[in-house]
Amino acid sequence: MKAAGLLFIILFLFAGCGVDDSPRYFAVAADFPSFDALRAVIGSDDGILMLLPPGTESHGYEPTPKDMIAVSDADIVVYTGGHSQDWMDRLLSASDDPPFQFRLIDQVSLLAEESREGMEGAEHHHGIDEHVWTSIPNEIAIIENLRDALISLDGSRADEFSSNAAAYIAELEALDARIRDIVSSSRLDTLIFASRFPLLYFVSEYGLEYYAAFPGCAEETEPSARTIAFLIDKARELGTRYVLNIELSSALIARTIAEEAGCGILVFSSMHNITLNDYLNGETYLSLMEKNADVLREALS
Repeated sequence: MKAAGLLFIILFLFAGCGVDDSPRYFAVAADFPSFDALRAVIGSDDGILMLLPPGTESHGYEPTPKDMIAVSDADIVVYTGGHSQDWMDRLLSASDDPPFQFRLIDQVSLLAEESREGMEGAEHHHGIDEHVWTSIPNEIAIIENLRDALISLDGSRADEFSSNAAAYIAELEALDARIRDIVSSSRLDTLIFASRFPLLYFVSEYGLEYYAAFPGCAEETEPSARTIAFLIDKARELGTRYVLNIELSSALIARTIAEEAGCGILVFSSMHNITLNDYLNGETYLSLMEKNADVLREALS
């Protein structure tokens, strides 16, 4: 059966479940980084749908029939792109009249995932690191290009989009300067992550070294005793006061390393997704990155 015919049947079957009564969205965002960038430039979350629910695993997401309709009807779809969001590329390519597409990975220079000493399974991860927003200069480039894309779609709101983007970029530039000051005045220049490492753009931008249990897009499993022992030894060698754990990751490995190395644990947000509480409390890229700056000061002290 052809894909178009299958999609028609899916939509027909769900028509009686209220799918056809779903609101039309001006913009659809696949994930939190895309959603928050849209929210910043538009000025609110009115007319924006975020597909990935807060607090859920961002890798391997499967769109629902409602998602298919929302994407098809939107004026613009914003998503990270790359291997982990192949599902969005397939969804858009199946549409007869696809909306404007804005991929975060197309807005900046890309870096390849690194194989680091002690990292579990790094030999199997040599693709592009997709977490481009973790560098503030990258986020600024994303905002500038998204502003231009939105203006091309709705020129009547050009002044509004430009004003929102300018104010937001000023805040991002101030935070970027703060982080650079933290790094330049810190005792250490190395971070130890007891979980995935989706922060290659962050450490590359700010000249930091790192060690981690897993690559950025790895499926976290039980690490080998060798990996855990390596990170414990590094924490002791460096005199690290804190090991870091990525949001929504298990803290089991971090607790083991911290107990053996005699240090604490702090959570660093990659912002690939956020907890439901953070979402309901109105956390944004900017507020979470401000918290990351505080964590960075402690971790490098």
